[in-house]
Amino acid sequence: MVRLAVTSFSFFALGFFLQADTNTLHPSLSVQERVRDIFENSSDCVVRVKATRKDEVDEKVSRVLKMGSGFFVSKDGHVLTSGLLRNADQIWIEYQQSFYLAQLIGHDHLCNLSMLKVVDAKKEFPFLSVSDRSEDLAPGSILVGLSCALEFKVGPTFGLYQSEEISFGASLFPTKMIRASVPLGPGEIGAPIFDLHGRFVGIAHAALSDLGSSFILPANACLRIRDGLLLSGKVEYGWFGVTVSRKLNNQNSFDIIVEGTVDGSPASKSSLKKGDHIQKIGNVVVRDRGDLAHAAFFAKPTTVVMFQVKRDEKVLSIPIKVEKRSVVMRDEESQIAEVDGTVPGQQSENPSSDTVR
Repeated sequence: MVRLAVTSFSFFALGFFLQADTNTLHPSLSVQERVRDIFENSSDCVVRVKATRKDEVDEKVSRVLKMGSGFFVSKDGHVLTSGLLRNADQIWIEYQQSFYLAQLIGHDHLCNLSMLKVVDAKKEFPFLSVSDRSEDLAPGSILVGLSCALEFKVGPTFGLYQSEEISFGASLFPTKMIRASVPLGPGEIGAPIFDLHGRFVGIAHAALSDLGSSFILPANACLRIRDGLLLSGKVEYGWFGVTVSRKLNNQNSFDIIVEGTVDGSPASKSSLKKGDHIQKIGNVVVRDRGDLAHAAFFAKPTTVVMFQVKRDEKVLSIPIKVEKRSVVMRDEESQIAEVDGTVPGQQSENPSSDTVR
């Protein structure tokens, strides 16, 4: 009985504080009403994505079916989704009890996002505005997802913004991810995520089932990928061509140190030197190698990025003209590989090994 009383009080307290926090944003709306409002305003943009492929192994033919969530990003029927079945024979979307064939417009192998388009769309579709307007997000912010779990109707789910992460275990992400206590089940990868203002926060990227949480690809990354896929069916990423290592500093943390540059790379054409301590790239503060990957993700080819480095107790600003990253597909389950064979998203078992960006 005591445990029951404590649990009941905990839920009452949580509800009270959520109500109080939300009321500072708009006194007349509770969290429940905000979730309902987000669902009412945006659920019409969410679709279920299905794709099939015929596999033949040892003369045995099997049909693979994979489903997920997605959402319209244009009135013409363009759909952004994540985790689409590779080399699909047929793709279609389910939307408001109707079925529409879809074609693949482009796929970003680095972040596993795909752009689809309804074939022969005969009407205009409601769509989400994909923009980067959630600068005030911080750990503790409430997030709301709209997804198509299994064969169920579109429904809301919610959780808390927990942290910003650049890696998971030994694997580096291509850019910083949001870790959230938004649980994701089968069919929910690719769902749009919102804050309590109804602003687009990102797309459901991967589930952490054991923790009941997930990784969300942020809105600014989605915007970069969406624009590239819509314009040309691909995304062009920047390349610096600098090799770095980690060095233990006096604060018992690590500095990112230049080890060298790749011949013919943008870094090799700059005044960057071995032993330089990289402090900042553009507006990205560099504290680990993941920050280097994050800076490269948003660096656009032909633009100039300033490297702030410390050399002999002096702070220098070194301009580097970004070049297009060369990509090579290895196999259908791999991510992209750079010209030196380094696969983004993976690291050597040696924590101080070199990384080329």
